Amino acid sequence: MTRTRPAAAAGLPALLACTVLAGCGIKPTGVVESGAPAKVTVAAPAARPLVYFVDPEDRLLATPQVAYAGDGLDVGLVRLLAGPAEEDKAAGLRTALPRVDFKTATGTRVVATAQDVIEVRLPFKVGGLSELARRQVVCTALSNSASHVRAALRGTDTVLQAQQCTTGVVL
Repeated sequence: MTRTRPAAAAGLPALLACTVLAGCGIKPTGVVESGAPAKVTVAAPAARPLVYFVDPEDRLLATPQVAYAGDGLDVGLVRLLAGPAEEDKAAGLRTALPRVDFKTATGTRVVATAQDVIEVRLPFKVGGLSELARRQVVCTALSNSASHVRAALRGTDTVLQAQQCTTGVVL
């Protein structure tokens, strides 16, 4: 009898190992259907016109702006002519355009004149505008247009030749 006890004691760890490896008695199951995946509706962000202001280094900087009532390309231009908002000024942004009151600014229109040219009709003289001021208007007008479109500026004095937006700085 004394010989069987050491043999049984030696077999006990092996028996325990087999029991652990065999699992805890839960039988495997197949895939359990729990319904369709959840569907979430996400609202698109409100369109915010890009307006090109001038940074402290005299470069154009595209800034998304809260639009005034209305839609289309005119909205960004009205926002541009109204000038930088307080938070834009605090960031050092300014405009190279002449000061225009809001009522006059709302008279700004964008008209398609050819397949690849739009005309920006402004309520002030454009002949004496600096190149920087011209680019501000052109880039703002073209910010939501196809890349091949050009913009001509029509003021109360003249019409400037159509040009493309020439800037690479976007905020």
